[in-house]
Amino acid sequence: SWLLSRFKSLRDLLKLSVHRSILLYLVVAAGALFSGIFLTKTTSLNLGLLHWVRRVEYTFLFFAAYDFLKSKIQLPFIIRVFILVSLFVAIYGLGQQFFGLPVISTTNTEFAKGLALTLGPGARINSTFAGHYDLAAYSVFPLLLILGLLTLPGTRYKFLLLIAGLLIYWSLLLSASRVTFAAFYLTTGLFILIMRKFSWLIPLVIIAIISILATPQLLGRYREFVINHLLSGIPTAHAQVDTEVADALKHPAIPEDRSLNIRLKAEWPRALRSFLKNPVFGTGYSSVGLATDNDYLRALAETGFLGLAAFLLIIIRIFKSSIPFIVHFQPSFETVFIISSTLFLTSLMLNAVFIDVFEASKIAIVTWTILGLTEKAKTLI
Repeated sequence: SWLLSRFKSLRDLLKLSVHRSILLYLVVAAGALFSGIFLTKTTSLNLGLLHWVRRVEYTFLFFAAYDFLKSKIQLPFIIRVFILVSLFVAIYGLGQQFFGLPVISTTNTEFAKGLALTLGPGARINSTFAGHYDLAAYSVFPLLLILGLLTLPGTRYKFLLLIAGLLIYWSLLLSASRVTFAAFYLTTGLFILIMRKFSWLIPLVIIAIISILATPQLLGRYREFVINHLLSGIPTAHAQVDTEVADALKHPAIPEDRSLNIRLKAEWPRALRSFLKNPVFGTGYSSVGLATDNDYLRALAETGFLGLAAFLLIIIRIFKSSIPFIVHFQPSFETVFIISSTLFLTSLMLNAVFIDVFEASKIAIVTWTILGLTEKAKTLI
């Protein structure tokens, strides 16, 4: 409907560099799909086409959001909506942890059948029809927004903003995503540097350390990574094998960070093998299974070097247009929104090293909408 309503003015939109980059990416992706179906025969028409259309669906939200924003007067309303929705998300997540609210997860094939579950002891809160990684990645944007708004002299209801920020941050901690936690603090540190609030860096480090120590799930996952990978050079005796216990329930003979080992020993090598079959166009969408847990390797495997280059071109042009607002930071609602979304994209780029974050529907829908609003906001200042 939006496309038909703007059909006569599409030529004006195509004059914009980011818009052209997105269309280039979709064209290259279509070429990779054709190659995977008819040349390497590594994907099916049904599944491959569905995955390509899914990316069209997500990226078109960029165009619609860009067109929606007509004046910077709309931005305060949009910011309030994002924070309010994020607050509701956080409250529901905390309700999963403390009040037994139902969870519908897609983190494995059994959960993805749509059963309404409740969290067990020590379990991580989840985004409905997604997972804990999605919830954590989503929480970064409203937290950056709130941080920026709290520094603006004209911001009203700062106490309520602070309460909302604490609840959203609590949900981020309970999701226990190691990479997102690190990405959040890195981007928050960058935001502080951009705002020239240098004295805030030491309290930021102290809060990060206290947060890890006060969150058993997060502390346990970081400890697991440090002990079982960084300090794993010391030989460990093999445990006795119990043949009566299912493999999935057995403790590993040697302590390991299982999620990282799956990436290193199975998913990433599989993606590289697919890329080497056709370095130019890859082996097509869905050819590497449900997950690669590295969005860059997944792009290489499914769409080849051309697909990854086309995707990164979009990101580069978005960052390039943000540079003037970063270098010449001027406190305002518009600038806070632009910097927050740019740093949110930075956090997603970091997440993408260990998670297929740009493929996750919950994140993709929000991300492309935010980026469309941001690119338009840059033209209104």
